Amino acid sequence: MGAAADPASAGTRPASFSLGPTRHQDLDRPLVLVVDDNPVNLMVASGLLSSMGIKPLLAADGAEAVALACELSLDLILMDLQMPVLDGFAATARIRRFERENSRRRVPVVAYTSNLVVGDRSRLQESGIFAVLEKPADTRTIHECVMRWCYPKRNGAASGQTGPQHLHADRADFSCTEASTRCP
Repeated sequence: MGAAADPASAGTRPASFSLGPTRHQDLDRPLVLVVDDNPVNLMVASGLLSSMGIKPLLAADGAEAVALACELSLDLILMDLQMPVLDGFAATARIRRFERENSRRRVPVVAYTSNLVVGDRSRLQESGIFAVLEKPADTRTIHECVMRWCYPKRNGAASGQTGPQHLHADRADFSCTEASTRCP
């Protein structure tokens, strides 16, 4: 598939890599990775996060995401599902394997996608994706997602999620805690 067998060496530093502030430099801001093969989607998500004072890391495919997740202590990953090189399902599965093998905490991975299809729900659970955020998302939706997953104690988030949550970007009654049965 073009990705290295060892997750820690699953690619070189991506051209789109932007380190920005780390947890050591800015303890009040989460370290968020946005993964998407579409440069416009990366720009939009980056702009939405920047409006919240967060300078996200950017990756153009799943292999870059795996390399960054293995290298850094991330607070949240917004992961597109359909990408070349390594899709979001496989990338998340590799990140989860790396976390297990290296006794690292599970970073929340939220599928950031515009086209979930029937059958994706089981793939989301199998790969270890925590939630689904539908594109296009607005500032409020991104803010609620970041608050839900980066500040769980502050926001009453349940630990040990049993399946992916569904985040509806286009609904007035959006809630980050909707049951996984909302997933198609």
